[in-house]
Amino acid sequence: MRTCHPLCPVSTSIAAAAVLTACAPTGAPAPAVAAASSETSSVAVAASADPYHPSPRDTVDIPLYKAWQQYSLQCARCHGEDGQGTSFGPSLLHALGPDGDVTTREAFLDVLTHGRPDKGMPSAAKMGLDPSYFDGLYAYLKARSDGRLHGGRPARRD
Repeated sequence: MRTCHPLCPVSTSIAAAAVLTACAPTGAPAPAVAAASSETSSVAVAASADPYHPSPRDTVDIPLYKAWQQYSLQCARCHGEDGQGTSFGPSLLHALGPDGDVTTREAFLDVLTHGRPDKGMPSAAKMGLDPSYFDGLYAYLKARSDGRLHGGRPARRD
């Protein structure tokens, strides 16, 4: 394995061609990169895609993005990252759906305000959730339940 400089662990393989260009100490492309064909550069770009951090599939306004953040901070630990439920907390997507038991905004706000002590869910006040996020949380979860938003982190529209 040959590296672009002593502190860089990247080999001069075709998949690392894009990285080598950035690592070259003088800013000039390394010899392996200069000799690469156009086919090689397309392979390097494909190899640099990050499968662990895909780009967002949905773009939402700031209030809905803030609601997603609050959901992630306060609710996801029990109800799952995307609201699909866990062994500890039920699916909020099903609960807000037509066959669920929280089919209206008022019922959702009632659950947040009072919690469900019989099922182990504290009130939003006990969790430290600011009531100013309630409408956004309902809009976010209802859009997820209806299939208008995908799971994962949405992009924020400024």
